[in-house]
Amino acid sequence: MNEVVIAFEMKDFSTLGCAYYIAREEKLCLMEDIKMATLDIIDTLKLHAQPTVVLISTRSDEKLEEHLNMEARGINRGNDANDVFGLYVLDSRPSTEFYYEGARNKLMNLDIIAEVGSGMTLTTPEGDLLETSSAEHRSAGRQGRLLRLGGWIDLDSRVSIGCAGAILSYLSRRKTIDYLPNDQAALVAFRVRSIEMFTLSDMMFINADTLASLQIIQSENHPNSHMQGLNKSTSGAKESLSVYGLFHHLASTPQGKQKLRQLFLRPSIDLSVIEERQKTILVLLRPENQPALEKVVRSLKKIKNIRTVMIHLQKGVNDAPGSGAAIYRGAWASIQSFTFHVLKIIEAIQELNDGSTLKITNQILTDIHPHQLNQIGQMVTQTVDFVRSAEQHRTVILPGVDEELDNIKRTYDGMDSLLTQVAIRLSNDLPEWAAQYVENCIFFPQLGFLTVVPLDSNTGKGKYEGEGIENDAWDKMFVSNDMGYYKNNRMREMDEYFGDMYGMICDREIEIIHALGVKVLEYEKGVVAASDLCGELDCLVALAVGARHHHLVPPRMTAMNVIYIKGGWHPLQELTVPSYVANDCNIVGGAGDDGEDNKPDELSGSGSMYESVEYPSGLIMTGPNYSGKSVYLKQNALIVYLAHIGSFVPAEKATIGITDKIFTRIATRESISRNQSAFMIDLQQVGLATAFATRRSLIVIDEFGKGTNAVDGAGLACGVFEYFLSLGSERPKLLGATHFHEIFENGFLGERPELSFGHMEVRVDAATQVVEDQITYLYNFVPGRSSSSFGTCCAIMNGIDAKIVERADELILLEARGEDLVAACAQISPKEAQELEAAEQIGRNFLEQEFPQSNRNEFEIRSVLQRILSLGSSPS
Repeated sequence: MNEVVIAFEMKDFSTLGCAYYIAREEKLCLMEDIKMATLDIIDTLKLHAQPTVVLISTRSDEKLEEHLNMEARGINRGNDANDVFGLYVLDSRPSTEFYYEGARNKLMNLDIIAEVGSGMTLTTPEGDLLETSSAEHRSAGRQGRLLRLGGWIDLDSRVSIGCAGAILSYLSRRKTIDYLPNDQAALVAFRVRSIEMFTLSDMMFINADTLASLQIIQSENHPNSHMQGLNKSTSGAKESLSVYGLFHHLASTPQGKQKLRQLFLRPSIDLSVIEERQKTILVLLRPENQPALEKVVRSLKKIKNIRTVMIHLQKGVNDAPGSGAAIYRGAWASIQSFTFHVLKIIEAIQELNDGSTLKITNQILTDIHPHQLNQIGQMVTQTVDFVRSAEQHRTVILPGVDEELDNIKRTYDGMDSLLTQVAIRLSNDLPEWAAQYVENCIFFPQLGFLTVVPLDSNTGKGKYEGEGIENDAWDKMFVSNDMGYYKNNRMREMDEYFGDMYGMICDREIEIIHALGVKVLEYEKGVVAASDLCGELDCLVALAVGARHHHLVPPRMTAMNVIYIKGGWHPLQELTVPSYVANDCNIVGGAGDDGEDNKPDELSGSGSMYESVEYPSGLIMTGPNYSGKSVYLKQNALIVYLAHIGSFVPAEKATIGITDKIFTRIATRESISRNQSAFMIDLQQVGLATAFATRRSLIVIDEFGKGTNAVDGAGLACGVFEYFLSLGSERPKLLGATHFHEIFENGFLGERPELSFGHMEVRVDAATQVVEDQITYLYNFVPGRSSSSFGTCCAIMNGIDAKIVERADELILLEARGEDLVAACAQISPKEAQELEAAEQIGRNFLEQEFPQSNRNEFEIRSVLQRILSLGSSPS
């Protein structure tokens, strides 16, 4: 149910193909082949699909296998195997499974009904008439099926089609392993109901470093290792403090939470998609729509993912509750609640002002058929007796549904009086001395009618076992609580006449429930579509409720290559501090070859904090540690990110241009499995940005170069900044922070219109004796460069010994004067000089002392040594 199988193949070390299968949605997705691909795109695809199984060819490049092995779950790793914490299972399959021809034939033979209009007929070169029904698909010729397949996918994406073939082989193999022959559940397991193509061209490029650095999605493992399961559903993980976590709990349905996560993992660069989402949030948040929104939220909380329920119905798995209350969480209660509350949602949507202008509401009103839902709900309500089902721990049918079942139930319900009469008649037919031993008669499911006789404690036999009656064998069936249960002729006659009534009741109810399931599955497509639309609506409602709760505002999205933020704040940092100081940001990327006008309306006129610099593309932050530079960089990147998922943003006002990629060099994600130093990881992050950044990219570089020699680090940081700023009309938008002040003071990175500087304001009070009180951080952005980092003040505020900080201040002062630090460090204090002179004098006195060669017993060496020491310690 929760499996996602993805396959990668790279041909000629450059062309990348990918396909993945979502078991819950029974959908196969194929990507358009990507030319000149790199391994970083594979990381983006893994974030896109969130796979549990990864398939590669045995002929895959070794680098591809090593790259995928880093996060795999213990495949041929020897002592380094990690079967619990890996993200997926890596499976190498024979290269023949990735062949294009075989994969295309498998796709052609899939039994899928095309999403085309009724009455459409496809004419093939062979003369086949290809109708849109499944039966016609199976009987169509090869060219007809190929023509149909070409309408679903791009047949020129040969590598991705080969990956799809490998996935189909894997699914067939899994079905053979997991299910026995003739198992009905195998007919619906791992089947493909739809095929679609996807491309990365309409999504913002992000990687795992960006997600981790900006804390967009951040899972937290269960603290007890025994609770950390092998897959996502049993991992025990929860969402940690992250931007996604701010909205995750606001989604009410499982499909809504899943859609919301996809939204955060796949930010869009399609302006129309983004604006439609923002428009929906605006309409939902109108004051006059507040009652309707509350009705929608209440109904969404009662809705489950019907996709899962339908899959269970297809497998023939109905309610098998472990307790009485579980019946209300089962399939039929879920369907009943779903149909009722979806109708409530439709009513609430119709009450929305301007709701008819929204795409999602029009889809709900058009694609969801209320009469079908009403019919399904009535079928379930008029068939299933939920009260009796909870009492009997099984699905019970209501009276009046089936006459035969009602007759059997009436007989079964009157069994007590019938058994009493039978026991009386049986006692009358027995000898007088034996009648007293017949306690009663009972009906036991599957065993039938039985006579109950007490046991003799001495012999263990019944006190009466049919003695004195001819041709009537009393067979002991079982013993319980000093009672024996016997089958005799009268009981056998009742078995033949009444049969196993309880079993007959259960069998008949199973037949009725099965028929009900078949009727409901006739509407499966419409019900699943309604469930998906509810998930999409739930996702947008979560964004709307989150925007209201966190006081977010709608950004203005534009095709211009700009970032204009007024009064922005960090949505996570704000939760951890008593008050937060909002700040502005304004940068403009390159205009490109077409020389588009990148001047936003907000910058027209005077009063801009950047009016001294004409449209800078880069902003480099300097200044004190602990002043909020990193938070400032992250908040601006997060605002851009949130704007591209269609959400409102944490700012007073924002104009965000379409940004195709966000690269970050903020956090170093070290891992033993990567076998790389921290500085090497930093270099790879920056290298990725230099290789793939475009003029519409946003690059955030914080403290690059700190992991190596100070001179080398300053040179690298300066070179990276210079490279991006020198790209002319193709320069990206750059946010950076550094403490390498020498690259500015020595003119290595000179001032230019494309570059602006900023720092976070601090107030210094040198007269204060307490070091912690000498600096007050105001966290207010100020244009211009700051030349002091106040590192020693931060050190003492964080517990570094005061003597160490004092010595550091002395060395900093000497370096500022241009003095030789080596010579300065070689100098000693007056106290140390005096101690050294005293030691030298003691040594000289000892050498001048004459020790006798004879009569040593008369020589008092102890007193002589004491006199030498006293002379050395006395002031000269």
